[in-house]
Amino acid sequence: MIKKQLLAVAIAATLSTGIIASGMTSVFAADDLPATAAESSKNAESSKDQASNEAVDKDFVKVSEDALMSMRDLHGARLAIFDGRAEKARTYADAAVTRIAAAVQDADKYALDTKAPKADDSYVPFDASLTVLHDFEPTAEKAKHIAKANEHLHKGEKKEAIEALKLAEIDVAVTTSMVPVKFAKEHIDEASKLIGEHKYYEANLALKAVDDAVVVETYGIDSVPKIKAKAKD
Repeated sequence: MIKKQLLAVAIAATLSTGIIASGMTSVFAADDLPATAAESSKNAESSKDQASNEAVDKDFVKVSEDALMSMRDLHGARLAIFDGRAEKARTYADAAVTRIAAAVQDADKYALDTKAPKADDSYVPFDASLTVLHDFEPTAEKAKHIAKANEHLHKGEKKEAIEALKLAEIDVAVTTSMVPVKFAKEHIDEASKLIGEHKYYEANLALKAVDDAVVVETYGIDSVPKIKAKAKD
């Protein structure tokens, strides 16, 4: 039996083109992050343009580049505070302020219709990946379908990759990380202000609150929630 963790290495693909383009991982060193808000924006621009050119109907989950970069800068700010690098912390916090404001503005394009703690907020995906649900026994036929799925994933053809895996009788799901953007904006703005006042402990708590508010959900391929309908005035 090949364990699902091993299979995941072979076929798992991040759904966000922004993550692929930036090479971001969930754990990173602060020195690997953009040094300024301007550089952060510049580095993300090419991947953002690529994402906007993708057809909407090819996305299972649309990942917000602005939400992604907000969380990246938030983590950079927290790490800088921990390391005692005040100017770095302020740089990252200011960058996060800009990106989370953009994420709030574009929330209607990404927010999923999901049951989450903060009902009056918009939960915007900033990370998504394919997850293998079960172990399976390898055969030559299944290996052929997995190879085909990898070709589709390389091209960003997620739906086609899923279909190829179905032919190999491999069940996959979509795991998505979402942040309530209104809540995040309030706390990131507050953290930036607190850093400016040299209240680093309080700033870290404000940023930690955003991390704690993140919701991670896993959906079957046929049960991914739709984009949340915009409330009528």
